[in-house]
Amino acid sequence: MEITDVLKKTYLFYTLDEGELEILARSARVERFPKGRAIFDEGDEGGPLYVIKTGRVSIKKALDEQGQRSQLAELGQYFFFGEISLFDGGKRSASVEAVEDTECVIIEKSDFWAAMMANPASAHKVYRAILSVHSNAIRRANERFREFLGTALGDA
Repeated sequence: MEITDVLKKTYLFYTLDEGELEILARSARVERFPKGRAIFDEGDEGGPLYVIKTGRVSIKKALDEQGQRSQLAELGQYFFFGEISLFDGGKRSASVEAVEDTECVIIEKSDFWAAMMANPASAHKVYRAILSVHSNAIRRANERFREFLGTALGDA
């Protein structure tokens, strides 16, 4: 499967046309991660965007200084991760580990931004997609928090 095919099936890039996808694909690479391998750790310097070509990854957040972690999500084919540091320039907000042999399309931060700056129409499409994804995540988090408060207050 070509990199452009993987990108086209990813929510972040599904609205891009073939030419726009090709610009991103030219600088992208595919990397394999064996089951159990950390792809990056919470607190690492931010870097590239990852799109899962095959396999599954677990997203985990540290709960305490002793290294206890809670799984936030498990993602499979065509999902993406690592996008937060593309936009805020910060460190990785969670750890990601391959839960089975996994291949990812990797787009370096500088290549991502060069493609976005070269074509404002592409950037607009990607921004709308990322805002949609993160808005939905905030809505889900708000609902879980409301449920938590209801349970906690009901038990008081």
